[in-house]
Amino acid sequence: MDANIKLLYPVDAAPPNSLFTIDDVSRGNEFDFMANMEVGEDPNEVINRHKVRVARQPHPVQARGSAQTLGMAVTPQNNTPLQAELRISISRNSDANTEVGDVLQAVASYKVTAGVNIDFSTASPACTLPVLPMNGYPTGCPVARSHTHTVSS
Repeated sequence: MDANIKLLYPVDAAPPNSLFTIDDVSRGNEFDFMANMEVGEDPNEVINRHKVRVARQPHPVQARGSAQTLGMAVTPQNNTPLQAELRISISRNSDANTEVGDVLQAVASYKVTAGVNIDFSTASPACTLPVLPMNGYPTGCPVARSHTHTVSS
């Protein structure tokens, strides 16, 4: 089959329908993940369901992570691929296992059911999210924060 998660990235939950990525997450705040999906032309002719599951694991690993699942029925379409952007909401209470200073790493799985055939795909975003206190800023630290990412080839 031919079903893939093309991209997974974290976004602000507010304002609604925001597509801007976030750099960090404050304890107690909601946020979302956007997952760009694609199902090829042939499997899309017999598809009947797809589901994406996003799991988050705090690092250092002090507790078990949590996961959210979004599944829905899909109507098959002839001679056209399916491209979808799915929003997976992370609830306000999902950070019970995190501590300020932890880093959240996410991984997603995508399952497509087309009749008796099933296809899976996985993805992980290129970034991790530092966990900040509920007010959004570490105590005694300035408001401005910088994030440095080093890429080596």
